Amino acid sequence: MPNPFHHLARGIFIKDNKVLLAQATGYPNTFLPGGHIEFGESAKDALIREIEEELGISCTVGSLLGLVEHKWEKKGILHCEINQVFQVTNDELTTSFNPKSSEPHLKFIWCNADELDTKNLQPYPFRNLIKNYLNGNKDVWWESTLNSAIDDANRS
Repeated sequence: MPNPFHHLARGIFIKDNKVLLAQATGYPNTFLPGGHIEFGESAKDALIREIEEELGISCTVGSLLGLVEHKWEKKGILHCEINQVFQVTNDELTTSFNPKSSEPHLKFIWCNADELDTKNLQPYPFRNLIKNYLNGNKDVWWESTLNSAIDDANRS
């Protein structure tokens, strides 16, 4: 049985008031670039590795912007994750076109920061974290869905 606990490093690329989102083939939701932190790996190193694997680019990982705890149910199994979310930059990325994925099951899209709800960004607390950051709040953000009932949007 797969491990239902996930420790993840996620990155927020923001350019021209647009946020880079990832989407897995066949799924209606989007998520932030990044992925699982391997045992003994730092969150920043994991994010650099994941961005290289997903996009084939190098990046600079900046400040920790926040933490998001999240739970969801998939095929009757409850999953829980902790996301460490960082500011990430790359001078070569441009919003004039969507970057090409290095992984065939993923695609990447730029989304206007005020339209994140229309792209079903998950976990949904990411939307609040991004708005908080864009509004100039430099405090580390924390939000959790662990004490919330699992709604239909989190079942797959």
